[in-house]
Amino acid sequence: MGLFDNLFGSAEASKPFGPHEGFAGILLGASACDGHIADEEVHSLFTMLGRMKMYQRYTEKNWSTLINRLLGLLKRKGVDELMTKSVEALPPELRATAFANACDIVLADGVVEDDEKEFLDKLQSQLDIPDDEAVTIVRVMVLKNKG
Repeated sequence: MGLFDNLFGSAEASKPFGPHEGFAGILLGASACDGHIADEEVHSLFTMLGRMKMYQRYTEKNWSTLINRLLGLLKRKGVDELMTKSVEALPPELRATAFANACDIVLADGVVEDDEKEFLDKLQSQLDIPDDEAVTIVRVMVLKNKG
């Protein structure tokens, strides 16, 4: 621990994620995995989170704290660390849901780049989603995003 860690929020950064951070972190990782975050991806991320019951009581301050914490980790440690920490915090019953929403975000801009494919492969593995279930989810998301 460095001299300035207490002053610059290192203690906050090291706190474990809860389910809210875990789910949102996976979606943010899906948005950022290709090296940039497209407007369509940001819009999809907030639309998806805003519809979920687990975020219904979130205030503007809650949203700001959540996004700042996730963006801070993303900037400091990168997408892989954000994904790993997020997956660890995600309850098992939300794993397929998080994967489906991550696929939806990746497909939101109409282009699936190699970095995005790699992210989804890693995410599927870390979430322990069976191959047949992952293929079904991806097919549905492709159909949803056509046109």
